[in-house]
Amino acid sequence: MKSYTIGLVFMICLAFSCKHGDKEAYVHLNSTYVLDSIVILDTATERTIASVNSENKKQQMKLKWTTVASINGRLKNNRYLTILEPQKDLNVLVKADSSLTTHIKADSILNYLSKSNLDFANNNLSFIFETEALDSIPIFFDAFRKQRAEEINLFRKELNPKVLTLLHYQNEARIYSFLLWLGRVSKNLEASNSFFDFVHKIPPPDWTSRTFPSIYLYKYEIEYLRKNLNIQNISDFLSYLDEMVPDKETSDLFKALYIKGLIKSPSYWGKHIEHFNTDVLSDIMMDEKDNIHYSLMQEAAQSFYKSQNKSFAYNFKAVDQHNKSLHLEDIKGKVVFIDVWATWCGPCIQHRPKVLELAKKYDDNDNVEIVMLSVDSSKELWLSFLEKEGNQPGLNLFIKDGMKTDFGQHFNITEIPRYIMIGKDGRILNSRMEMEMEVIEADIEAARSAN
Repeated sequence: MKSYTIGLVFMICLAFSCKHGDKEAYVHLNSTYVLDSIVILDTATERTIASVNSENKKQQMKLKWTTVASINGRLKNNRYLTILEPQKDLNVLVKADSSLTTHIKADSILNYLSKSNLDFANNNLSFIFETEALDSIPIFFDAFRKQRAEEINLFRKELNPKVLTLLHYQNEARIYSFLLWLGRVSKNLEASNSFFDFVHKIPPPDWTSRTFPSIYLYKYEIEYLRKNLNIQNISDFLSYLDEMVPDKETSDLFKALYIKGLIKSPSYWGKHIEHFNTDVLSDIMMDEKDNIHYSLMQEAAQSFYKSQNKSFAYNFKAVDQHNKSLHLEDIKGKVVFIDVWATWCGPCIQHRPKVLELAKKYDDNDNVEIVMLSVDSSKELWLSFLEKEGNQPGLNLFIKDGMKTDFGQHFNITEIPRYIMIGKDGRILNSRMEMEMEVIEADIEAARSAN
């Protein structure tokens, strides 16, 4: 058994389909141990490619092209990246510490690219966030990109040309992804800022772009804004994507991920959100009904509709620190302000004193309930935090991994902190409030006074 105790052997047998040109694959699980389950997800779409456990030892799947996927184990953060190739067997090994590996050189390089990207950014935070010479940051990261490209080329004789091309793209895409996040989201720079001039180095999309498509959405946003100054409307940007990406399958993927991003990661699309609402989404869903990746948008849209203002709030179930169950309907008739948070969330902890101040203000008010709902994965961490905090006003509740549950789905909880206000009739008054105390208090008072 060497360095591992459990061997899960996935034999991916691929054959060409005469009708559609897809490569059929069968996933087999050969193991006498029932200690783990494995889910393989497409990294771009987050769709499940395969799910194997002791009861499901064989599953058919279809792959249209070489792609990047994540192998996810039973334990949190137990994740390993892999390149799925047609007609290639895949052996996934679960080590004694439950970590995953495939012992494939290309996969090892791929995981190195992912980890080293984060390490490089973390090791240079002071420079990244303190330098006033913003244009020097892309130059700094480009040197790192070139260094990794040289490291990849050391193994070019061991890798087939297609995989080598994909690894070089992954190297570049991960660098560009961080820089685009830094400029667009963290530093909130205008598209005209010369910091973004590097986007012209991003080549036109090809088959590799489907393995890390987000950088193209951000690239096209920069170029669109440099041309138009402002986002005209959501449909106009979708048309721009069609114009820039003539290949329908790739364009459909980009558009579907853009709409999903507006719903699931609104902080990434600050200049677009003001143009986005349920009516706009309904029109888009009608226009995109022939989109090859329509299901990606549809799943996100359903969550969006459920979380919108004036909808009846989902009657979630949670527990308090004494393990007593409580449903939302148990406090119906009150104005309910919900702070969705977790102990690992820095901004949540930073804003918590304001939430506690709000809870103190309405502690003796029978018409208002201030709920602080933890979505931690560990109940013990949550309880330990409350114990250190001491006796505080407000109602503390817990839903284990709440962002991944029906609660997260119905309220479209993809980012925290998240602040929600529900009226006395059980309808959502505001599903995405800003932490501005004066505005929140004014809205609570208005809802409390309403009939």
